[in-house]
Amino acid sequence: MKKNLIYFVSALCMILAGCDDFLDTESLTMKDTSNFPVNEVDAIQMVNGIYSVMNRNLADPEEDPFFIFDIASDDRLGGGSQSNIGAQGVDRLMNAYVDWMKPLWQQRYAGINRANSALETIDNVKEWSSDTKKNQLLCEIHFLRAFYYFNLAQVFNGVPLVLSTQPQNLPRSTPDEVYAQIASDLKKAIEYGPSLRYPEFGEGRVSKWAAEGMMARVWLFYTGFYGKSELPLPADEGGAVSKQQVITWLEDCIQNSGFGLVSD
Repeated sequence: MKKNLIYFVSALCMILAGCDDFLDTESLTMKDTSNFPVNEVDAIQMVNGIYSVMNRNLADPEEDPFFIFDIASDDRLGGGSQSNIGAQGVDRLMNAYVDWMKPLWQQRYAGINRANSALETIDNVKEWSSDTKKNQLLCEIHFLRAFYYFNLAQVFNGVPLVLSTQPQNLPRSTPDEVYAQIASDLKKAIEYGPSLRYPEFGEGRVSKWAAEGMMARVWLFYTGFYGKSELPLPADEGGAVSKQQVITWLEDCIQNSGFGLVSD
């Protein structure tokens, strides 16, 4: 018995001693941050992954902010049958289920985490077809992170501000801090986004013009709901987004984006 125990302990020590070598291997079948992204195609796939969390809207529409705001307003009423209990709950500003907003919370933070990962790894790609392509992707990444935080802030007010993929337990940030980060990301999206007229930047993709329009929407909501005169930027950046700056961006979008209203 003692001999068997000695053999077992010896074998275990050998296994543990070799764990570092065993775990420190090159991934041959999976993509991770050690081998992805390495080229422009990878970078595009990475950004597509940030968009893809929106697909959850189809599976759980009752947790989508657009649905929540529409039902909670006077624009429509929420359902009538027992199968519409979620819509009825939104209509009455009541929880319909346990952890009712959990899918919204999880999916938006999943998108934020993917955006954080993209910002941390996009420089791994050394060769680009053009600087314009990389800047277009950076525009999309910053916009999407801002968009997901805007969804969260409108539903939950202040939320933890996660700007890194490093595991950490963060406290709830104030609404001012969250909106400052949203403004910062949208500002970067505007600055990075190429001034390409629709549809040169790609069908169904975020553009500089989308960021300018979203900045106006965020500015109106923040200043109206919180009774402020301007939209703050993070403390390390300083300053704020003024009404005149928003007007300038909107005029740029109207005049140069290639979008327009349908004629009468």
